[in-house]
Amino acid sequence: MPHCSVRELTVLTEFRPFGLTAEALDGGSPSGDDDNDYHYFLFGPQVAKQRDETAEVEDASSSDHELFVRGNRIIWSAGSKVYKRFTLPSKVIKVCWTRMSDISEALLCVLQVDRLTIYGIAGEVVSVPLPYAVTSIWSLPFGLLLQRASEGSLLTNITLSSSNPFLNARDVFRQKRDSYTPTHMFDYCTRSDGTSMSSHMILKDPLEDPQITYIEERGKLNLMWEFDERTIWTSDCVPLMASYNKGKMQHSLWVVEVNGSNLQVVNPKSCDLISPPLMSAKHFFRRIWQGKGSHTPASKVFLAMDDDVTPIICFLLLEQKKLLSLRLQSLEVNNETIYDIKPDMSWCISAIAAAAVAVTRPKVKVGQLPHRDVIALTPANTLLLYCGKQCLCKYVMPSPFDNAQLSGRADLSGVNNTICDLKIVELSDAVEGRISLVLNNGQNYRCTLRRSPSSSLTDECITAMSEGLNPNLYKHFLGLLWGGDDSTYLAKANLCADSEWESFCNVITKLCQKPNKTSQLSDSVSHSSWEFLVKSKYNQQYLRSNYVTGAFPGLISNLKESDSIASHTQNTEEAFHMKLLTETLDSLHAVYETLKLDNLRKRDLGLLVVILYDIADFLHEPSYLDHYKRDFPGLLKDFGMSQFLFTSKTPPSLFRWLENCLQHGCGSASICDLPLLVCRNGTSIVNWARKIISFYSLLCGAEQSGKSLSTGVTCNIVPGLYHTREELTVLGMVGERFGLHHLDLLPAGVSLPLRHAIDKCRESPPTNWPAAAYVLLGREDLALLHLRDTTKYPELDCTRSNLILGSTPYMLPLHPVTIPSSVSDTLEMDNSKLEDIDNFEGPVIDGMEHIFNSSTQLRYGRDLRLNEVRRLLCSARPVVIQTPVNPTASDQDFQQTQLWHLAQRTTAVPFGRGAFTLGTICTLLTEALAVPKLVLAGRLPAQQNATVNLDPNVRNIQELKSWPEFHNAVAAGLRLSPLQGKMSRTWILYNKPDEPNVTHAGLLLALGLHGHLRVLTITDIFQYYSQEHESTTVGLMIGLAASYRGTMQPSISKSLYVHLPARHPSSFPELELPTLIQSAALISVGLLYEGSAHPQTMQILLSEIGRRSGGDNVHEREGYAVSAGFALGLVALGRGEDAVGSIDTLVDRLFHYIGGKELHNDGLFSSSADEFTRSVGQIVDGNVVNIDVTAPGAIIALALMFLKTESELIVSRLSIPQTKFDLQYIRPDFILLRVIARNLILWTRIQPSENWIQSQIPEVVKHGVSGLGNKMDDVYEMDAEAFVQAYVNIIVGACISLGLRFAGTRDGNAQELLYKYAVYFLNEIKPVCASNANDLPKGLSVYVDRGTLETYLHLIVLSLCVVMAGSGHLQTFRFLKFLRIRNSADGHAGFGTQMAVSLAIGFLFIGGGMWTFSTSNCSIAALLITLYPRLPTGPNDNRCHLQAFRHLYVLATEARWIQTVDVDTGLPVYVPLEITNKETELYAETSFCEVTPCSLPERAILKSVRVCGPRYWPQLIDLSPKEKPWWNSGENHHPFNSGVLYVKRKVGACSYVDDPIGSQSLLSRAMHKMSALNQPKSSLPTTECTDAIPVDQLVSTFSSDPSLIAFAQLFCGSSWSSRFELDFQEFCQQVLFECVSKDRPALLQVYLSLYATMAYIVDSVVGGTCIIGDSLSLSSLKIALAYYEALSNGRLTTSRGEIMQSTFLGSLKKRVEDILNCSTDLNAHIRDYALSGKWPTDHSRVMKSSMALSWYLQWYNVPSPLDIKRAAEKIKCAKASPSVPLLRVVFPTTHVAAIDAINEFLSSSQVEG
Repeated sequence: MPHCSVRELTVLTEFRPFGLTAEALDGGSPSGDDDNDYHYFLFGPQVAKQRDETAEVEDASSSDHELFVRGNRIIWSAGSKVYKRFTLPSKVIKVCWTRMSDISEALLCVLQVDRLTIYGIAGEVVSVPLPYAVTSIWSLPFGLLLQRASEGSLLTNITLSSSNPFLNARDVFRQKRDSYTPTHMFDYCTRSDGTSMSSHMILKDPLEDPQITYIEERGKLNLMWEFDERTIWTSDCVPLMASYNKGKMQHSLWVVEVNGSNLQVVNPKSCDLISPPLMSAKHFFRRIWQGKGSHTPASKVFLAMDDDVTPIICFLLLEQKKLLSLRLQSLEVNNETIYDIKPDMSWCISAIAAAAVAVTRPKVKVGQLPHRDVIALTPANTLLLYCGKQCLCKYVMPSPFDNAQLSGRADLSGVNNTICDLKIVELSDAVEGRISLVLNNGQNYRCTLRRSPSSSLTDECITAMSEGLNPNLYKHFLGLLWGGDDSTYLAKANLCADSEWESFCNVITKLCQKPNKTSQLSDSVSHSSWEFLVKSKYNQQYLRSNYVTGAFPGLISNLKESDSIASHTQNTEEAFHMKLLTETLDSLHAVYETLKLDNLRKRDLGLLVVILYDIADFLHEPSYLDHYKRDFPGLLKDFGMSQFLFTSKTPPSLFRWLENCLQHGCGSASICDLPLLVCRNGTSIVNWARKIISFYSLLCGAEQSGKSLSTGVTCNIVPGLYHTREELTVLGMVGERFGLHHLDLLPAGVSLPLRHAIDKCRESPPTNWPAAAYVLLGREDLALLHLRDTTKYPELDCTRSNLILGSTPYMLPLHPVTIPSSVSDTLEMDNSKLEDIDNFEGPVIDGMEHIFNSSTQLRYGRDLRLNEVRRLLCSARPVVIQTPVNPTASDQDFQQTQLWHLAQRTTAVPFGRGAFTLGTICTLLTEALAVPKLVLAGRLPAQQNATVNLDPNVRNIQELKSWPEFHNAVAAGLRLSPLQGKMSRTWILYNKPDEPNVTHAGLLLALGLHGHLRVLTITDIFQYYSQEHESTTVGLMIGLAASYRGTMQPSISKSLYVHLPARHPSSFPELELPTLIQSAALISVGLLYEGSAHPQTMQILLSEIGRRSGGDNVHEREGYAVSAGFALGLVALGRGEDAVGSIDTLVDRLFHYIGGKELHNDGLFSSSADEFTRSVGQIVDGNVVNIDVTAPGAIIALALMFLKTESELIVSRLSIPQTKFDLQYIRPDFILLRVIARNLILWTRIQPSENWIQSQIPEVVKHGVSGLGNKMDDVYEMDAEAFVQAYVNIIVGACISLGLRFAGTRDGNAQELLYKYAVYFLNEIKPVCASNANDLPKGLSVYVDRGTLETYLHLIVLSLCVVMAGSGHLQTFRFLKFLRIRNSADGHAGFGTQMAVSLAIGFLFIGGGMWTFSTSNCSIAALLITLYPRLPTGPNDNRCHLQAFRHLYVLATEARWIQTVDVDTGLPVYVPLEITNKETELYAETSFCEVTPCSLPERAILKSVRVCGPRYWPQLIDLSPKEKPWWNSGENHHPFNSGVLYVKRKVGACSYVDDPIGSQSLLSRAMHKMSALNQPKSSLPTTECTDAIPVDQLVSTFSSDPSLIAFAQLFCGSSWSSRFELDFQEFCQQVLFECVSKDRPALLQVYLSLYATMAYIVDSVVGGTCIIGDSLSLSSLKIALAYYEALSNGRLTTSRGEIMQSTFLGSLKKRVEDILNCSTDLNAHIRDYALSGKWPTDHSRVMKSSMALSWYLQWYNVPSPLDIKRAAEKIKCAKASPSVPLLRVVFPTTHVAAIDAINEFLSSSQVEG
């Protein structure tokens, strides 16, 4: 065993799996389980964190996490707390963590016999069935590796991959999207020839199929068919796999790569080449190493690091009692990493147990790999720590082994006080720097190899040396640090952080001493085979004859034959030490310069400068000594210049580089001022300095080449558009994960240019930046806008944790949109008033309780119209029946009659409630959907609210409620927001009842209309169909078609055609399906094939329009034909002649159906079942088309096919009757459909004017109705009826056309026109109100029955509400309330008119006023289906038009409602918006202003929305991208889909709620209250100054930033008394007003820091006591002045004015120069320093004098004494005399004042000489 020092372990506790304790607390282990039949493994907390969180450094002392597995249960615990419990249906075989694809969440994968279960941290579960045996699962960086059992293995014969299957499985899972079981998961693996089988498979996504893998052999890829290669280890950081082949007795190491284009893929069974398209993104294994001779597999495999931070892979071979280590070589080629193992780069360590631990460098990562050392247990039971192959130390148990030294744990009291006989026999559960040790007495102890606290400075210095030193030099230093006999570094378990630093300093101090012998070098070298060869006699003889000086510096110590060789050895040793110390100085100096850029590391800086001073002193580096002495004049000893030569190099200085970069540009800044370690790639410890240098480089115009900059450093720049250097700098800061809190760590002056870059970009940054960039700018509103769709942006900024990390402390946590307490109280008060009036048995769930939120409150205020809508659409309470106090028998009959009419109204209410609550809530996937009750009872207020039910003996109540319950469930389901993402299949099945019912059927339809039924599998679908429940089948078919709308999904199409018997082949068994289901199937086919113009589908649907129905009810036949017509129109929607194609007779066929000419069977469109259905029907049609059945469907089909095509040909054939004969020939209601069809085709000609409506009426009709009311003969009376019927239908058709044309537009002209005709029809039925329709004919009710007029009135009202959808228009709402009351009291209104009123109310307030309708083709088609002018006669009437079709309006809705939310408070606010509509054919581009909350124009014409006004930060949202419309781009979380736009209020401005007219802004209202800010405080009495300024209250009015409010309270309050305190208070108030009024609160710290610097200098000069011992703050001030100079010279520009007042910086500069010029003794000290390098030695005032000299040297950039002496010698050699111009040339960066002083000193010294 090599000689090494001894370290003590820190024993934490006696270890016992916490899962056993948790089981005991739960009641013990399950009965029948073996007490020892359990498994567990420990892992670090970062394993289960999100992907972005793992980038942050974890505390090494954080508690371990444990996964405990017994049987089918898993317990996840952290410390002594159970985090989660999992119970599975079968026994757990293996568990591992993994991460998949781009999912940020960790996934827990559990392998069972027949399935793989994947758990997300958030609670989602995916169950993947396994049709064959999988022996084990392993984690890879991009997914999960599944190893299959060999062919013929049974699922029950699965064996574990190792004795403990959990020890090597530390993989992590990403965020899962849904609980979804994929179907056909392994279909490709079931081929009989086995050609698609693979022994190893990779699962990259829980919802995707596993991918087969390949193996590379001789440049070709074959299917991975290595069942004998048993996986024993994989890495979750690099794509590596280790395996063992028992037959070949060999280990193999594989790298997993993506296939290259130059590799052919060969099928191992058939040797046929697989086509290239099948090879996209396939993974293959490439063997990079194999080792033979092992009879058993390695018991453990892990990754560690060599002493030069090269990854090594370690195999623990218990059979041979050794640890085999392989160096892993990596090479970057075309942004891809290629791994390999070199045969000669391996070694073995004697060990019986080993593990990877973090000891020497616990917080360092090399690429994606954390730095790990090796802890090994030798066969002699000795515990050794290795770094690579170098043994660092030996670990022993603490002695004495008692309670006092075991972390105070009382559970170790029984341990023997002596450990002489205790030996370590096993290592296990290594996590970070903690490990479990098993002693020979059977006890298991959890120990840590590195105690806490730890010295961060020591770690950084050691890391810097490892990165900066030559590997051989660092190896020697590491041996001294860990292996020295007298080294105390980590020797004791209870050392403090200061002791660790002292130990490090002692090692450095020993290096600085003169070396005596070379034994130290030889001792530190491990005894390897190479060393044995070097020490051999042959090699010594060879060295004597072939000796080269310095060739073998560490191997000459054993040569003692000659004095010459000994002298050479001594020189070599000295050179070795000098080189070691030189590189150590360079590395530690880089750390020193980096720490100078961190305000919180001043103490570490003071410790480090002392050791650096000693090293520089030993190396005779006067420039370094002078550099450190200038920074810390009071901390370091003096030195003389006479002992040093003139060969000293200039030390790098970051402050000097930053100042030169600002003054002269990055091209003029010397790269010599940058430490070499900063410019070296891959260094981590000086990353802070590299970032700052790269930001300054970008800001000052450095050139880019990839990640490299022309200044010699690298910078990660995120993709994004930029136009200025400041924007590029911000992108660099985001790429380097540099947040606002990092700016506060920088010295004030250094942070100022970076704050300038942020401030300049803040107002109008580019629109394609990542969200983290906007947070850095303080634009959290833009950040949330870009954060909504996480798939669109890089991983860097897709999580809220990153955003908050970058924004603190200036950004409050992102609050949800909430209602303030006062508003909530108001709403509750209003609701309670409503309850008091209309409630008699307490509150009930009516499905509308959630509609009252912050948005509706902001919009409606105290307006109670929403409360009234809620009352009107409530079906969960008994309705009021007005009766006498003492009713008679006749009154009871009247009650039943009245209750029946009210029940009709109640059953129609769900139609409107569904529209009213559309998309207003997001469901919890853990709760069942609550469906409000449908109560048909009444209550009698006159009789103490007695309840009256419908008499079941008179009417069938259940039959009455069947379809209304369906619509009630649809209304409940429509509440769910379609924006909440994909619905869970599990949740849908969770809501499925045991027996089918109409409630679940309605829920299915609602979910389908929102597109949520895509998650159902084909098995789920046919299970629903197999129930043979009519309502369920209808709801599911329409819902599936809506979810798969326009996709032509084959499986869904087949399931729909099953329900069309007419399409079954003749050999198909006969199915008796209700016409209702067949009609629903037709509409569903149309939705599924929408817009496809699929020829075969069009042929089928055309035949169905004219098919002979087997039913006897002509209305059902008409309903079937209408459904076929709608379906045909949907398939060819808006395609016009394109849809017809080669089917020339399609249009003619449709006109045959309209006109009723004799039909000739051409065979093309006939149905195979026509003859059969004609024979079974009792209605004989003959060969003539029954136009009463076919005409409506054919007209609708033509209207939709030629929608918006402006086809004059089709319109001419769809003519309106122009003669009396034609009026007799065409049914009046068909005229209505023709008018609608004509106008939909001639879309652009629809005008909201009276003239347009009159133009629709033929002259013969106008003339016919002009004489109504006058005396007419009988013949004319007959003609008048036809004229009036035609007139009424034309008017209604035109009104419906207007409603469709201006749907959702809220057009004022259309509203007035439709309202006029609604009142006109109402008065024609029964005069009730005044009307302005005096020019319209009167007396329609004489010729048209009241039922028809009622229907047409309500159709016009529906059209009116379609136009005003979502507006809550008060006049329209009052009209609807009147109709509702009139219908209920009249008794003439049936279910159809009540349904129309209910729908109209719902449309008027659709989605609570946040949704409206679109006028796209598909929307118009959906609205036409909803408004089809045949209203039902009763709740169960589905003959002419299915009531379920009335819900298809959902497909026509779009979210155009927008509200603005303050991003800081989370509350909705009023904000002015400038809205721009793009140019169309009818009008030019227009802009107008709206105040939120408001409704936006239709998406198709909306171009942009801009937040305007002076109170909020502007933002522009462009909604017209060139590639495709934003609403079709899959961005469901776009702000205009969700209805929320986040805005950020400027500090210093009030919201429009608090200050509507702007009289209370900071600039307008606060000036007189803060008048003292503009005049000196000294001129005012103290009480007057303080009492008159409530600064803290004023600030809290305009800013919610707690730091600003606290600053105002503490620094600007009235508690100051002295003159100095009042001056400081005045400064604080001025600075606070400056920062708040300009919205730059972060500059408070900069102002105070610079002010404090000046105050310290003044106190030191005036008071005589030096408060600070360094001059670094003055260097920071110089950089601030350099920034101001760059602004003045135009090198930097600003758009919002200077961020810091130039007068303030100028006054600081003037004050410093005055102090330096007025010092009395400073001139003499400068002379001594310039000529001899002496610092002040006056003991009484040495500190003050040294500080003053340091300030002078730093301020004026005085060169070092060595440089001055060099310049003097050069001038003397040139035989010239010193002069200011000459010295100016020699020292260009030195201030002219210092040049003048140096010239004076040199001149006087020459004279004296």
